[in-house]
Amino acid sequence: MKSKTLIIVLVLSISIVFISCKNGDEKIIGKWQHILIVGYSIQGSDTLDMTQYPPTFNSFRDDSTLLISNGQQEVNVRYFIREKKLYSYQLGAEDTSIMEIKKLNNKELILEVSINDENQRKESLYYKKVK
Repeated sequence: MKSKTLIIVLVLSISIVFISCKNGDEKIIGKWQHILIVGYSIQGSDTLDMTQYPPTFNSFRDDSTLLISNGQQEVNVRYFIREKKLYSYQLGAEDTSIMEIKKLNNKELILEVSINDENQRKESLYYKKVK
């Protein structure tokens, strides 16, 4: 009896985790415009208004591919989301980009990336949904 109860609880827990991860993936699907970068380090903070430049778009697709475009260049990468982190990588490349998802809803996406340097810099990347 205890083993059946344990199995049922385990299956329900896995289902809840899978459903909650899937919901995050569904919210991120679409086209996002990069609008702002806010940098933080031990020296202070700075802001870069990305709307002053040709627009950069991140298009997240259902098939776990991400198209990054700035009007001159396009890069296709793969992505997945786990535990409020966005992982993106190019097939055949050695590096994987890992960003924490600080905010994700139908209108706004905020990602945070840590840059490994002596300044302990972090950057928050702000996006607005356009499609």
